[in-house]
Amino acid sequence: MSTVLWANVLIDGKVDSDESDKYALYKYTKKLDEISKSLNVVGFKAAQDITEMQCNISDDDLPEGMESTDELMAKEGVWISGSEAVEMLEIIISHITEKGVRFGLLGNDHEEVVRELKESLLVAKRAKSENGAFNFSVVM
Repeated sequence: MSTVLWANVLIDGKVDSDESDKYALYKYTKKLDEISKSLNVVGFKAAQDITEMQCNISDDDLPEGMESTDELMAKEGVWISGSEAVEMLEIIISHITEKGVRFGLLGNDHEEVVRELKESLLVAKRAKSENGAFNFSVVM
């Protein structure tokens, strides 16, 4: 079982996830975070929430009255605004596409990273258009 990222929106207190495994984005989080910081946008890692992962590895029950990790993430998770997410993702995509940034030592996962970033951008645009928030949940 591998660890991946899922793109999520928070609108009116409710989490909606694309439930699409973004393995390359998780694998290259450190590099994407460095790129985002060098471009003076919200850090890629700052948009990641570990609520789901923590719940999966701990034996703790959800807080009283909560039935899902999405409810916990909605209330206590890490979120950035939809507009910050759109800006970050658009600028990263533009930069790595224009510069031909490589991802990987032996192979090059550039196309997979770009595809997953563009998929995430669609979710971020929804968050922005509906005045919501965005995050990547770390899922095991």
